[in-house]
Amino acid sequence: MKLEFFDVNVWFGNLRDDKYRISVSLKQIEKKMDELNIKKAIVYHISQRDVYPEFGNEILIKEIGNKEKFYGIITLLPFQTDEIKKICFKELKKKKIVGFNFFPKRHNYILSKTTFGDFLFELENKNFPVILDIYSCDYNDVYSILNDFPDLTCILCNLGIWNTDRFTWPLLEKYPNVYLESSLLSLQEGGIEETVKKYGSKRIVFGSGFPERYFEASILQITHSEIEKKDKENIAYKNIERIIGNIKYE
Repeated sequence: MKLEFFDVNVWFGNLRDDKYRISVSLKQIEKKMDELNIKKAIVYHISQRDVYPEFGNEILIKEIGNKEKFYGIITLLPFQTDEIKKICFKELKKKKIVGFNFFPKRHNYILSKTTFGDFLFELENKNFPVILDIYSCDYNDVYSILNDFPDLTCILCNLGIWNTDRFTWPLLEKYPNVYLESSLLSLQEGGIEETVKKYGSKRIVFGSGFPERYFEASILQITHSEIEKKDKENIAYKNIERIIGNIKYE
């Protein structure tokens, strides 16, 4: 069975830190996606995370504008500091923006109702996904905002590999719109299979973490998991297509 994929966890641009020197363009990513039957991807520019969000947001919107395979996510800072432009939801559809992400550890703020309350309430009502990188966002933050916004659509990425079910399964049990990104989920033996068995395949979305991780590894995790074909299809692309289809831009 050849699956098609829709990746929710990809960045592009130039990463330069003490550990990595990575430079990748959307053109390079698209070529690799074509080789592997990855039909679409949700992306952000690395400067949204590592330089300055508003600068990176502008690069992202410009870069994905005429590329049909790519959707984008906007990175936010606390609105009180006037560093982020006002969000107009109607315009986001034209710009192919399908969600928002936050990096509170990197950007020095607290992700909470106090900081983003009115905006998170609006995202909850509009079914806009919030994509949270657990490397840059504490699980305490996740628990806090979901306690205040229980119907928020939330995709948790880069989960870690050791006993993360202790963090994530209580969230899957209590909050109906929480989803787990797949790239690190199966590194714990039975991670995908046991999650599907307990909460169903509609609670996992495919992601790779490219270019810091390989597309191929994430694809193998799904294609060789011991779950039904329909479950693999849900994870590979159907779940994220449903999530995006439920966004209310108006």
